[in-house]
Amino acid sequence: MNYIKIDLGITNTYLLHLKNGYMLIDTGYSSNYDSFVKGLKKNNIDISKIKYLFITHYHDDHAGFAAKLKEEFNILLIVQKTSVGLLSKGDSDGQEIEFPITKRVGFIFGLFSKFHNDFKYPPVIINEEDIIIDGDDKNVLRSLGIPADIIFTPGHTCDSMSILCDDGVAFVGDACMNFLKFLGANYRPIYYTSLEKMYSSIERLISLGAKTIVPAHGKEYDVSRLIHMLRKKRSRIK
Repeated sequence: MNYIKIDLGITNTYLLHLKNGYMLIDTGYSSNYDSFVKGLKKNNIDISKIKYLFITHYHDDHAGFAAKLKEEFNILLIVQKTSVGLLSKGDSDGQEIEFPITKRVGFIFGLFSKFHNDFKYPPVIINEEDIIIDGDDKNVLRSLGIPADIIFTPGHTCDSMSILCDDGVAFVGDACMNFLKFLGANYRPIYYTSLEKMYSSIERLISLGAKTIVPAHGKEYDVSRLIHMLRKKRSRIK
C-alpha cells in the first residue's frame, strides 16, 4: 500500500490515495494544523483533494482539527459508532478510565499532564453525510478505491479502529505503538482502558494478516515485533 506520511511531531498522520483524491487518517492536535498544511504543501497536495477523514479514535491528538476540516473544507468523516458521542464532547480527558501500560509511563505522563492540562478540541458533530462504522467493515474503504478492511480494535479506547490493507499494511492509530520503548511500552499502547481487549485487538490484527504496523506514534515496524512481545507476555504468565 502506497501512502504519504505527514509527521506532526508526537503524532503521525497518513494520506491514502482514492479514486479522486485522498483519505486522511487522523489529524493530530488542534495546534498541529499549520504544520499539517505545510506537510501537504511539501507533498504538493492541495487540501481540497482530501475527500474523507478517517478518525481512529476520539482523543485530542487524533481529532484535534477534524471539525475545521469538516466545516471549512466539507471533508466527510469516517468514524466508529462508539466515537460519535465522544467526538461531540470535544474532550478526551475523563471520558474513560485509563491505565498506564507501565509504572514508568504513568510517572512520565504524570509530569506531561502538568504541561498539557487541556485535552479539549473543537467538538466534532457527525451528520447524515458522514460514514458511521459499527464494528468491522469490509465494504466502505473498497468502495472508495482502497483495498482494505476496517477492523474494530478497542482496548486503548472503547472506539479504536484500524485499517488492514490487503498487502498486510495496518494503520492502527494507537492500538499499537512504537513509542517510549525505554519506558517498557514494548510496542503496546502507552495507556489502555481494557487490557484484555487491548491484547485481543493486537492478536486479531496478527491473525488477520497484518505484516507492517503503521502507528500514529513512532515509526513503522514489522509485525514480528508484536508477535515477540506476545510470546514474552505468555512466558511470564507461565
